[in-house]
Amino acid sequence: MDMLHTIFLFIHVLSAVVSIGPLVTLIPITKKMEEADEKEMAGYVNSFKLAIDVVKHAGHVLVISGAILVIITGWTWKDSWIVLTLAVMFLSIVFLAKAFKPTLQTFGTSGFQKEDFIVKLRKAAWKYIILLLIMLWLMVAKPMLW
Repeated sequence: MDMLHTIFLFIHVLSAVVSIGPLVTLIPITKKMEEADEKEMAGYVNSFKLAIDVVKHAGHVLVISGAILVIITGWTWKDSWIVLTLAVMFLSIVFLAKAFKPTLQTFGTSGFQKEDFIVKLRKAAWKYIILLLIMLWLMVAKPMLW
């Protein structure tokens, strides 16, 4: 059982890193977008989409490995840090769906405004990073609030 726990813990930590890492790279990309021409912009937008896809799929692994860890350890679904992590996770899922996709879909359309586009993506990236860091803190610190 210890080996199984170690394997799933490693998978869980690795998927947490992969779900946060690409988001950090998006901040400098938004800075480069400010000076980019249309062709370069398309490349940056594609990079942004790819990063979001990586984050999304790493999040799937994170959730599955986390659920397995709860099952094979002594933690319960009623422990405060797990309840709070799940609450923030659901907020982040809703946020991820509403923050990036609608903005990214405006690229190449008549509604595209470069400055607004960049500002929205940068703000969304920072907000999502903060949400993920809150979840990371909850999973590491495991505060028992009730």
